[in-house]
Amino acid sequence: ICKFQMHWLNLICILIPRDQHVHRPSEYFRGDMKLGARRSYYCEHGYHPMAREATCTQDGWTPNPLCAVPGKCGPPPPVNDADTVEIPKKEYNTGERVEYICFNKYTLDTSPPFSRYLTCQQGEWSGNIKCLMEEMNERGIELAYRDKQKMFAPHDDYLSFVCQRGKYSVGADFRQKCNDGVMTLPKCV
Repeated sequence: ICKFQMHWLNLICILIPRDQHVHRPSEYFRGDMKLGARRSYYCEHGYHPMAREATCTQDGWTPNPLCAVPGKCGPPPPVNDADTVEIPKKEYNTGERVEYICFNKYTLDTSPPFSRYLTCQQGEWSGNIKCLMEEMNERGIELAYRDKQKMFAPHDDYLSFVCQRGKYSVGADFRQKCNDGVMTLPKCV
């Protein structure tokens, strides 16, 4: 699986889906909206807006959901270098928690204030999740890309590395190939 950031100049958002509980969406979200467009909106009876305005993003309208029952949370937020253990639901009740697991080559930091869970509390997600690079730090390297948040390499693809600040190469190739989920990492001292 390869995940990367793409830039779309003419990305648009379509009308709000019915399961968003927006009151009369056609009044607020007329026609196609370009990336970055903002719209104020009202929610159906019994639901409250999750933000003052909806914003058109590459993932559709945010926040998602736009409207929720008071005290309930929408899907859990993304966490750098981690993913949820189970497939996220659209809505969570106060007190429900979601467990995260770090990507390969990362270790979950469980020392306070961090844990492996985020908890829904009165419509807001609370808690702190942190994944630490283990092998890359031990080898004194980092990814050679500006956006180092999440990087995946499919089989037969390459990733490039650089030495961490103040370290120097020990002669390894800094462009490495993913072979069946395994990659040889260079070293800097």
